[in-house]
Amino acid sequence: MPESTWRIQEIRNQIAVIDGTTSPTILLKNARYLHSMFKQWMTGNIWIYKDRIVYVGSEEPKNLMDTEVIDLEGKNVVPGYIEPHVHPFQIYNPHSFADYAVQSGTTMFISDNMGFALQLPNKKTFTNLDEFKKLPFAFYWWCRFDSQSELDNEEQLFSNKSIFEWIERDDVLLGGELTGWPRLISGDDQMLYWIQSSI
Repeated sequence: MPESTWRIQEIRNQIAVIDGTTSPTILLKNARYLHSMFKQWMTGNIWIYKDRIVYVGSEEPKNLMDTEVIDLEGKNVVPGYIEPHVHPFQIYNPHSFADYAVQSGTTMFISDNMGFALQLPNKKTFTNLDEFKKLPFAFYWWCRFDSQSELDNEEQLFSNKSIFEWIERDDVLLGGELTGWPRLISGDDQMLYWIQSSI
């Protein structure tokens, strides 16, 4: 089961911002934003405490003691875009790709693990993935169950142990890009088991 996003004390700190006993970290004033429930553009104030939005609406915080105030009059504010299918190893690497994409507002990537699967042992790869979590964008992955073309060492690269090390990670969302359909249709129970395990 995934770890809880917020601890009890973090929630209490967020409530303290709403109550006015703690100041927000940032106040985005006069921001034009798309309201997800009303499905229309609105103008208001966005209160941020540390890395979380704690309030969006017409009110201003009672306590601005330690708050950075940014006036966004005439500017639009949107959440980061999600790139649902990226191959971050074609002409770039995941970090340089994300550095480029974030300039246009894309902050989350669901990515192919093929480059890592073919080039690095899992332990080294997972060290890199854990480092990516410290960056200001989010990487999630899909786990390949086979290479795109037959390899002499494919059974070593895509072993049961290796596949399960991938799919047990909380940043791996699914299995994907299966190119070994003929094997699956011919009765490859191992591949079918991996597919079932990744759902």
